[in-house]
Amino acid sequence: MKFNLSASSLIISTLLFFVFTACTGSEGPETDFAYAPEEAAEEMALASEQLAFWNNVQQLCGNAYRGQLADATPYYHGSAADRIVIHVRNCTETLTHISLHMDDDHSRNLMLTKASGTLRLKHDHRNEDGSEEQITQYGGDAPSPGLETRQIFWADEHTADILPQRSDNFWFLDIMDEETFAYGVHWPKHGHSIRIEFDITQTVEAPPAPWGYESE
Repeated sequence: MKFNLSASSLIISTLLFFVFTACTGSEGPETDFAYAPEEAAEEMALASEQLAFWNNVQQLCGNAYRGQLADATPYYHGSAADRIVIHVRNCTETLTHISLHMDDDHSRNLMLTKASGTLRLKHDHRNEDGSEEQITQYGGDAPSPGLETRQIFWADEHTADILPQRSDNFWFLDIMDEETFAYGVHWPKHGHSIRIEFDITQTVEAPPAPWGYESE
């Protein structure tokens, strides 16, 4: 798989813990949160670096990849799982839905969307019956322009409201190279961070549909 990588691409470290979508035409449960709000074309326009990043991530659409915990501070050492898989399962012009599966836990969804002239990452957490967890829809917008291979997402107002102690959090998505895709979080105030890396050189069998969503 060939990505449009720039010479200036960097690698960042920082996740896993806590994503975003339900735009028109996408499958998924009802939610009070609008993943891809209707906006004028000029409001949806992205910086060239963000558009390149979006296109690079969408090259993964339809595939599942095995991951491993690559780095974590002691606070996150309990987050390890025997099997970590992402499934880039629902892609539209405004949404990339990445379900994150930890062993038999199918509750996590990373919703990457185009919104308000930038990229937005929200975490959609579901109970096994498909209902929303009490803590869900946290995340934020990426400062523009970012990099073609890496975007960071600072905690937004909603996140600060439901997780006030994490109001300084940022999450990241990182195409580290042609072999590795990473997702993580950093909690600057306390120095906590975690990063999961996924081998995108080979696909694996798709996991079950995330809780609350239908199989493709």
